[in-house]
Amino acid sequence: MDKTSLIALGLALAGFANAQNPRIVNAASLTSGSIAPGSIFTVFGNALATGVNYATNVATPPTRLGGVTVAIGGQAASLFYVSPTQINGVVAPNTPTGMETVTVSSPAGTQTGSVAISTNAPPGLFSLFGTGTRDGAILNAITFLLGDFSTRTANSPTYLALFATGLNLSTTPAVTIGGVPVTVVFFGAAPCCDGLQQINIMLPDSLAGAGRVPIVVTSNGVASNTVQVVLLPPAGQSEFSGDHENTTRSRELASLASVPGTSLVLSTDENDDVVRVIDISGKAISKIVALPAGSRPEAVAVNAAGTIAVVAETGTGKVAVIDLTKFQVTAQVATGAGASRVAVAGSQAVVVNQDNDTVSIIDLAVPAVQKTLNAGRGPAGVAADSTTRKAFVTNEDDGTVSVIDLAGLAVTNTFTIGASVRPEAIALSPTTAMAYITVPAAGPDGQVLVLNTVTGTFYTISANPDRSGGSSDVVVYNSKAYVANQTGGSVSVLPVLLTPAPPTTPPTTIKVGLGARALAVDAKDNLLVVSNEGTGTLVLVDLASNKVVGNINAVHTNMPGDDDHDDHSDRGGAANAPAITALSPASAKAGTTLTLTVTGTNLTGVNKLIFVDERQHGNGNNGGDADTAFTVSNLQVVSGGNQLTATVAIAAKASAGPRMVLVSGGNGESSDKSSMANTFTVQ
Repeated sequence: MDKTSLIALGLALAGFANAQNPRIVNAASLTSGSIAPGSIFTVFGNALATGVNYATNVATPPTRLGGVTVAIGGQAASLFYVSPTQINGVVAPNTPTGMETVTVSSPAGTQTGSVAISTNAPPGLFSLFGTGTRDGAILNAITFLLGDFSTRTANSPTYLALFATGLNLSTTPAVTIGGVPVTVVFFGAAPCCDGLQQINIMLPDSLAGAGRVPIVVTSNGVASNTVQVVLLPPAGQSEFSGDHENTTRSRELASLASVPGTSLVLSTDENDDVVRVIDISGKAISKIVALPAGSRPEAVAVNAAGTIAVVAETGTGKVAVIDLTKFQVTAQVATGAGASRVAVAGSQAVVVNQDNDTVSIIDLAVPAVQKTLNAGRGPAGVAADSTTRKAFVTNEDDGTVSVIDLAGLAVTNTFTIGASVRPEAIALSPTTAMAYITVPAAGPDGQVLVLNTVTGTFYTISANPDRSGGSSDVVVYNSKAYVANQTGGSVSVLPVLLTPAPPTTPPTTIKVGLGARALAVDAKDNLLVVSNEGTGTLVLVDLASNKVVGNINAVHTNMPGDDDHDDHSDRGGAANAPAITALSPASAKAGTTLTLTVTGTNLTGVNKLIFVDERQHGNGNNGGDADTAFTVSNLQVVSGGNQLTATVAIAAKASAGPRMVLVSGGNGESSDKSSMANTFTVQ
């Protein structure tokens, strides 16, 4: 990883953080609390500096930068970056421990705060986008490439490099991936940057096909924040025969939600930006609902009536509201950075914004955000109850659970379950006041916490008796809790007890396949549906017998336009995607301005129109780049969604020849294949 990219890890969150004067955190995890001498820190605040300045040498950064100095416990900190709202630097190794004063001095003035300095502070793992959450800043330790990873490269074990700060280097750190301990082959200072540390690990074959799983580093008994990695299946076990090792797939299953009263299940694909509607009784994909390119849908929930689905789009910081009577996106509602989990209770949706530590409550009747509330650090899971009108949010990086009053739109309580506990998914028991919470990073025995949602007391269950990996998703149905053991490729069945005590009998386990990431219950057919991310399949488990009774390919659509390759071609068959049938006028001279009328279908929600010169950009996913000789304004969709108009100014420099017209919006984009219907010609 080059130096510029590394320092950018600590800068990317500047627009997300809530400014306080001044607030100092570990620059990798962005977690408040103690920080270690010699670690990289971030200060958030206001009027911290009068300008923006970067250190020219990140291996030996200066103690004064742009007229700014930072003293912690009386010791000058080295500085990578200063700006009015954020400072990044390194705590001096000789900084005294204890609660110490932080003094920021600059031409803008002097500000003071405080921070706990401890040699046993939690370490921080850097994330790819500088948020301390989601995708980790992880490289192949041999090729130095980012990406999704195979456990074997050229038939040898794959080695990964993790980047951290604040490690206690007196002992070897422990690393778990999806709860599975992995071998640490190196740990120490990274060669490029002051305060940066590197951990090299070897991936075991047992993790092949696990999919998106959490990584946690424990240093001297203290856990880091959680980041994620995607681990690919072995050669020959993917649904696409042409897939290559260490290559991100175009289709990657994420979450599931059943549609009440039907045999339909919704399956989100985080890389293909679609929701696939799967008919469980017919064992086939029946429809595709396209979302905006780059939306990265990671979670979906459905209302009790089965009429509305809400999809959390991690890539856009929005949720898509889907009308399930028409399978069309009717609204895109902005929530917050890293919208990654969602639950529905009555007419409200509760959305976890993982990157900025907030929860947004949406009124689905409008739809619009009613209120956004502060949660704990790294909120990861949410469950909501329409009867009590409460929601419960697991905060993965500070080991707490936030209790939210959906009527009063307020956080009313916070349960602490452990500073080094990393809770993830949560499901409520409708017959008891208990919640089931998975802790995938806790170890290979599939740890599950059973939390009393009134008192905050809890007990622990080991849900994976074969110790093949940590727990991931959980659902509760008919007095049983079903827990997915993602890295173990199995599902465990636990009884829901009326008494607040652990069960005395071991759980039943069901082998289901690679990367058992998500669960849903098809109540109509009495089936548990398991999404296997590794193989791109759904496994059906009969709830009466706990036997596997079916398997559905969830990435091959067998629909028009899908070439059955690991690409985005299936988006062309989406039932809701906009389509162009005619342009009027279909040609004009360079240097003119015109009103263009586009006739087509599913144009409601279109908010972008571009012209693509394929002679320069070629044909590819989403058509290529917009021709800058065209300026589009005043785009308006006619009621009914069959026509739109836009003012188009063609620059005098525009070369003569054809342009492909593309439109896009909440329902995805029109076809990027040229035809007479979508071709505009510059005369």
